[in-house]
Amino acid sequence: MGSSIEINDTLKLKRGAGFPPDVREGGEYSFALPGRRLFHLKPVRVFLVEEIEGKWNFIGQALVLEQTIDAERDETRGRFVVTALYTKEYAALVNRHESPPGKGL
Repeated sequence: MGSSIEINDTLKLKRGAGFPPDVREGGEYSFALPGRRLFHLKPVRVFLVEEIEGKWNFIGQALVLEQTIDAERDETRGRFVVTALYTKEYAALVNRHESPPGKGL
């Protein structure tokens, strides 16, 4: 018997299900995701991605301030602060080159 924990450098959230409705640089937000995940913690950045109908939209970078892995609920919760927001032009490049194949906007 083993444990299953996914290690992530990308915080991917859906609008209305964790992605902030009014995301802004310097804003601090909470998240909750199904599954057991381990994110890089501050001072290491994570990519901030909005999932839109199964597609990835890289919008910037964030620092994960805290995280809790709940084994009974099989859920990961935490808080993050947005440290950078990409311009539309830069986001288009990142979406093309960093998204999984077929997933970039």
